[in-house]
Amino acid sequence: MFDHLSLGVRDLDAAREFYDAFFAPLGAAVSSATPKEVAYGPGGQAGLFYLYPVEGAQVAGLGAHLAFTADSHAAVDAAYESAMERGATAIRVAGPHPDIAPAYYGCVILDPDGNKLEIVAGTMH
Repeated sequence: MFDHLSLGVRDLDAAREFYDAFFAPLGAAVSSATPKEVAYGPGGQAGLFYLYPVEGAQVAGLGAHLAFTADSHAAVDAAYESAMERGATAIRVAGPHPDIAPAYYGCVILDPDGNKLEIVAGTMH
């Protein structure tokens, strides 16, 4: 459905540290990195998710949110803990949330730049 996603960040090095740890439990890793962007993909394959520095501008999307799939509840928990240790803000803690869907297990956080991220293991439908 999409080719890739890009997020602007205030500090590329700090964002890379956050996303390296955030994506590890989800099976994604850096596929390429330059001073102008860092790309991530499944197992380090071709980039599907890009970070790029934006200087002097508001970087978080207005109400936008990105949802990532995890293979297990443990992967959701690991990504959530990693994010929280690196300055994320919890909107919805990792765990079951039957108010969203009966089999839903996930979390919603804000990264250090204010981007809304969701991690889901289990169906949303």
